[in-house]
Amino acid sequence: MPPTPTNRFGRRPGRGRRPFILLPKLIALALFVGSLASLLIIWFGSAFTSLPPADPRRLLLLRLISLLVRFLTIPALLAALLFGLALFLQHPRQFIRMRWLIVKLATLAILMPAAHLFLYTRMELLRDAFAHHTTNPPAESQFAYGFATVLAISIFVVILGRLKPRLGQNWAQSYAASLPSGPDTTP
Repeated sequence: MPPTPTNRFGRRPGRGRRPFILLPKLIALALFVGSLASLLIIWFGSAFTSLPPADPRRLLLLRLISLLVRFLTIPALLAALLFGLALFLQHPRQFIRMRWLIVKLATLAILMPAAHLFLYTRMELLRDAFAHHTTNPPAESQFAYGFATVLAISIFVVILGRLKPRLGQNWAQSYAASLPSGPDTTP
């Protein structure tokens, strides 16, 4: 009988579904951050503010940004959140104790609704200005700076999730009582 071959190069057994969830999450996260960066490049590269008020390219640019957000940015964000939730649910008691995760979740809980409401209202102001053949320079600059802020905070969240800083947390002191301290001496 031939010897059983050893797995020298493949995936280690016992890691569960984590690698199969982590890779799609990273892809969705790359699509989300990349789409935000591409939206900023499109916005600044188009010279939107220098176009005449009645120029149809203004409406074309607003529609392009709206379509990219609707069909790329938001689905990528939702996919990253769902895969992140699946990763969290594997070991929720351990993850909820980590300060970096609490900061990350709080940042996302504040950023997502605030960014959506702010950028959506700026987009509506820009559409309304185009409909009336006028310009709205404050809304144009707020839209650009809003996207830049969302991109910067998203990059911060990605770095926070990658580095996982302790943020003053000392596991040896914080959770020493929950760990067994020595051999069990009970009869």
